[in-house]
Amino acid sequence: MAQAQLTKKWYQIELGATRIFHRLRLPSNQKYFILTITIAVACGLMAVSYHLLIKLISSNLIERAIAMEGPSRVVWMMVIPVAGGLAAGLLIHYFAPEARGSGIPQVKIAYAMDYGRVPMRVAAGKAVISALCVGSGASLGREGPTVQICAALSNAIARLFSIPRRKQMNQLPVGAAAAIAAAFNTPIAAVTFALEEIIGDLNQKLAASIVVAAVISSTIERWLLGAHPLFAGANIYALNHPKELFAYALLGVAAGVVGVGFSKLILFLRMAFRDRLNVPSWSKPAIGGVIIGVIGVWQPHSLGIGYDFLGQVLQGQDQLVFKAVLALLAAKILASSFSYGAGMSGGVLGPSMFIGGMLGAAMWHLVAYIEPDANIVRGAFALVGMGAMFAAVIRVPITSILLIFEMTYNYEIILPVMIANALAYAVASRLSPLSIYEAFLFQDGIHLGHAPKTDALARITAASVMTRDVVTLPDDVTVAEALDVVGKLEFNGYPVMNDGAMAGLITTNDLKRLEAEGRHSEMIADFMVKKVVHAHPDQTLDTVILKLAQRELSQLPVVSRSDDTRLLGIITLRDVARAQARLAAMQYSLGPDDTIHPAGMSPS
Repeated sequence: MAQAQLTKKWYQIELGATRIFHRLRLPSNQKYFILTITIAVACGLMAVSYHLLIKLISSNLIERAIAMEGPSRVVWMMVIPVAGGLAAGLLIHYFAPEARGSGIPQVKIAYAMDYGRVPMRVAAGKAVISALCVGSGASLGREGPTVQICAALSNAIARLFSIPRRKQMNQLPVGAAAAIAAAFNTPIAAVTFALEEIIGDLNQKLAASIVVAAVISSTIERWLLGAHPLFAGANIYALNHPKELFAYALLGVAAGVVGVGFSKLILFLRMAFRDRLNVPSWSKPAIGGVIIGVIGVWQPHSLGIGYDFLGQVLQGQDQLVFKAVLALLAAKILASSFSYGAGMSGGVLGPSMFIGGMLGAAMWHLVAYIEPDANIVRGAFALVGMGAMFAAVIRVPITSILLIFEMTYNYEIILPVMIANALAYAVASRLSPLSIYEAFLFQDGIHLGHAPKTDALARITAASVMTRDVVTLPDDVTVAEALDVVGKLEFNGYPVMNDGAMAGLITTNDLKRLEAEGRHSEMIADFMVKKVVHAHPDQTLDTVILKLAQRELSQLPVVSRSDDTRLLGIITLRDVARAQARLAAMQYSLGPDDTIHPAGMSPS
């Protein structure tokens, strides 16, 4: 009876909301813009509330146990993960079976196969169960659950206003972008994540809504929790010498190998717990909790999300020796694999970055041992390792680069991040063709029917990415005159022109150095780099990025193949963020009902 009354009351609310929505004397596109804002605000508030819930439970359970001393510490370190796993198993089994696992694969299924429908019951179950799992020590992340919760909320709002069913699915990536923006405080990476991972291609019509949702959600997160990056204090690292790129390249290769191994271990344990362990399904998370408790007694920092300790590693405040770094790396891999494999609720994004940070720290110890006099900082390697592992496990290469930039507000480390991420992605793709989310779906016998995906960087040409309106300098100006022109601009390098032809390139830092040396009245033609590293308009973005990384550059001029003095444009990191939005127009088209079709095919 109570359920029937609740359903009737919801129907009345839905009917009233629908009347208000359709009585708005606005064009259809403006109505959907209002819908996007509503979803973004709701998802931003929900994401912040969910993160505070995790923090509340963690501080009263696993963090309190870790802070204990004496024999009682060991007892509670064992009891809390087991009790949390048992409670989660019962809730999953009897209340919300869909709350098991990460949440992002379920959102991909809903978007591709069920018109974007994610019941609010799933969101409620996911919020409580995943917070309980992470708060009791499960080595899982909050980002995947946040995406599923916000996807359910966005679908509920879309249904509340009774918009057409086919358009309801378009609100899922809007909610997903809002979720990632609030989870990491990274609005740009949230946009590319929604496009790369949830949609699977670049739907230009949805891009505007996704951008708006990411901005609003991130603004709410900053307003409520503070306008600071996720990892404060990590914006001091930079590339000190080009030869360091060799070490970062090795880190990228190592991340590719370790990332595939980590993914395969999760998949193996997931199958073993599901199909080979003959016990009631509700008890399996508790069995995983026993193993997690043992690991936690050995390495307590391997439990939970681990962002606080990871922040200490990035700032060099942990003082772990090489053996301790390796031990924590192994413990985190095992704890995360058993947490997910046992059927607990939580994501793999957070653990992947923690593992990458430890791998980067381990690589730093090796480099410091081989070359003791090298002027390198461990936090920089940990930071680059985070991005490389993200690229190796999740397989969203552009998002992984932008994510590190936004999580730290550090642009100076972007070249090592680029080369490490590109190599990690390439190695991981060679060893295993599926990302971890695709592998979960494949293991469950689900095939979403997307077109085969190739490396996104290899499908985008320089001509489609470059900025055509280039700021240039004539070669007959002095250092002081050049600084007056470019001193306050955002680019780092400027082509130098002679009678309309590119004669060289000079950087802002070079100009400032010359000014400091008292050469302000000398001509820039005497100091410019005459042999300029450049790209051609038909070269692909993976080649361009490798050139940027190997030559320690932050932008690359694009010149004609027939005449390398003919400047056509320039590529910067900001242009990379816009690159994928151009790809959709070449490969996909939209039907009248907003469904996605390969280019050249009419809707069925």
